[in-house]
Amino acid sequence: MKLRAALMLGVLLALSSCGDFAGWVRQYTYPPGFHYISSDQLRSTMWRLAYHSRELRELMTSPEETTGHRAEVLQHLQIMEQATIELNRTGWPTNHPLVDANRSSLLRDIRTAQEAVSRDPPNFLLAGAVSGACAYCHPSR
Repeated sequence: MKLRAALMLGVLLALSSCGDFAGWVRQYTYPPGFHYISSDQLRSTMWRLAYHSRELRELMTSPEETTGHRAEVLQHLQIMEQATIELNRTGWPTNHPLVDANRSSLLRDIRTAQEAVSRDPPNFLLAGAVSGACAYCHPSR
């Protein structure tokens, strides 16, 4: 019995040391349409969203100067849109149900803000609201 357990442990250790063992196992443990978001990808995307959200909020604090920063506001919104899309390009469920539940609302708000800022005259109200959209998943305590 101990020999069998030692042999199994040896095989598992050998497999785990070869390449992406988690990725290999994932192909058998998740359905084909499932989109797996790694912790590194999620963390990186969230940091990117937080950075551009903060930059957007800083641009929105001085309304008289906002019109001069229209291109910069649009750039932050476009980067936030791209980051949100990267969280799930497939449209299938992911291993992060909270992201799945709120991603479409965030994406809708970002796109609506982009449209409002692109108008002539621009409307920056929705861009200011997007800077606080993290509350979808991260409510204040």
